[in-house]
Amino acid sequence: MNNTFNINRFGLLLKRQWLDFGKVYLGTLVVLTGILILAYWVFIPSTDKIVYGYDGRLDLRFRYLLYIFLGFFFTSLIASNYFNNLGQKANSIVELMTPASVLEKFLTSFFYSSIVSIISFTLVFYLVDLCFVSLLNSQLSLFKVSAEYKTQYKPGELLPTQSIIAEIFEKKANMQYLKSFFIFPFTIASIFLLGSIYFNRFHYIKTAIALTLFCVLWWGSTLYFLNLITKDTVWIGNQYWISEENVMNVFGLVGLAITACFWITTYIRLKEKEV
Repeated sequence: MNNTFNINRFGLLLKRQWLDFGKVYLGTLVVLTGILILAYWVFIPSTDKIVYGYDGRLDLRFRYLLYIFLGFFFTSLIASNYFNNLGQKANSIVELMTPASVLEKFLTSFFYSSIVSIISFTLVFYLVDLCFVSLLNSQLSLFKVSAEYKTQYKPGELLPTQSIIAEIFEKKANMQYLKSFFIFPFTIASIFLLGSIYFNRFHYIKTAIALTLFCVLWWGSTLYFLNLITKDTVWIGNQYWISEENVMNVFGLVGLAITACFWITTYIRLKEKEV
């Protein structure tokens, strides 16, 4: 099989992979949706407690951490299971003999492990969030607000709760964070996708351990050397690195470069498997 790209063959490969991979994907998504609903039910404000409010509205900041942690788990789990058949001799022969080029197989893995998983989880999260936001807004008059809240937000009435998407797009600061860290879900997917083809067994656990060790060593060494270099010094040079916006932009570019490296490495590893 040559390594050229054929759109018809690529479409057939997408259908074939969905038949094999769709059950795992949909099952994981359903379970995670149940966990998401349970988490919302536990953490949303209750009408029998005094509400302090946040920015004139009910405090729903737990949504961001929930999205990050559950999104990390779902995306990494899907990506980590994509190439798991290559670690099993019986199944690996079938996978390697699939009449498609390496490029088509890689693009299919990218499509399911990154595009489909991230978009579907975000959509499910948004729909669950919208349902609970509608429920809260229907009960808004039942909430009791604190005296501190009434002083800060006159006349002390709660504003309607916004969905997480509306809340993000409302503030410029949130948009800056979204722009800078947009690439990181793809980074996580690329790391665990590489782990699924690199390790023969226990893909998720081994990749998670390797990622944890790398992050600990990287952050630890970075902070140590920065502290060593900047200790008892005064910044008198270029003010570029003092701006939070500039620092976040650099983080986004670094994340993009790392993600590209992992995708390229996955493609090379898949090509080696074919040989």
